[in-house]
Amino acid sequence: MNNHSNKKDAELVVGYVNHDPEGRPVYHPIIAKFTLIGAVFLGVLLGWLAYMVASGVWPIRDLGQFSASDNVVATFVGASVGVALGGLIGSIMGVFRMLHKS
Repeated sequence: MNNHSNKKDAELVVGYVNHDPEGRPVYHPIIAKFTLIGAVFLGVLLGWLAYMVASGVWPIRDLGQFSASDNVVATFVGASVGVALGGLIGSIMGVFRMLHKS
């Protein structure tokens, strides 16, 4: 018995599609670009600010628990929050830019 289907090779290949069936854009590379830029920028900024607070260079009265931790832990937490928040903001900006371009 032959289990091969009778479909042509062109019917079996799924193409890279950037538009939905109605023609609206689904993805544009600018989304990834803005996500990466936002994540790196805000991650570095909030990591640096967290280090400044934890090391005591920039004392803020209401962040006593944060400044009581080690500098490395505070920098890691600040950078992690910055990467997540920056990636989210950057991706939203990229979606709006994609919709504006099309």
